[in-house]
Amino acid sequence: MRNIGAIITVFLFTLIACSKHEGEGGNASIQGKVIVKLCSDDFSEIYAEFPDEERNVYIVYGDNDYYGDKTDTHYDGSFKFGYLRKGKYTIYAYSDDESGQSESGKVAILKEVEIKKNGEKIDIGSIEVYNQVSNYEGSSTIKGKLFAYDWNSEMTILKDSFYVKNEYVYLARRADNYYFERIRTFYDGSFVFPSLPIGEYEVYAYSRDASMQDPQDEIPVIIPVNIDSNKEVKDIGRIEIID
Repeated sequence: MRNIGAIITVFLFTLIACSKHEGEGGNASIQGKVIVKLCSDDFSEIYAEFPDEERNVYIVYGDNDYYGDKTDTHYDGSFKFGYLRKGKYTIYAYSDDESGQSESGKVAILKEVEIKKNGEKIDIGSIEVYNQVSNYEGSSTIKGKLFAYDWNSEMTILKDSFYVKNEYVYLARRADNYYFERIRTFYDGSFVFPSLPIGEYEVYAYSRDASMQDPQDEIPVIIPVNIDSNKEVKDIGRIEIID
């Protein structure tokens, strides 16, 4: 009888050990994007809509009451959770609350998804969130030019230098973790951000990493800009990047 009891105990232990719940330890993945809509204080007007950079995105494993992991979106609004097992998951990001019912003023925008097989790669599309902003439009301008140095792959020989056309330049409020506008440079490398209110801003463009430390070999070159009065024109000169 003792032997039978030991066998049953071992069997039950093995069964529990082999029962794998949602979470890390697999080879499936879930990815998507976060799109932010800049809107007026009463949500009546949408000023701009674009991919949200450095937004926190959370994942809940199964029926858990708390998130199991979180990540930040990339510059293009994308995110990814990898190494997941089969099961049900909830992905969410926080948005300003359009209904006005939340005490914190924030509400979670949820996406539910189920991984049904090992190695599955699921794209949940876009999570759309709201950000309320005040005094979005003004009368001031920020302008400049984008200039590039073309080095060889080892960063030992400068092959060329030039003003960059048709490349994105980004504008963000300094207190925010996302850009609210981006434009492409003109044929001469110039760019202009018009109709800006008084405030503190950051203008940036992406460059190769001269230190060769970034895994993606892509870092932002940031120029801080203050607009202190209406109808001000701030020329920031050149943003210099490595092409």
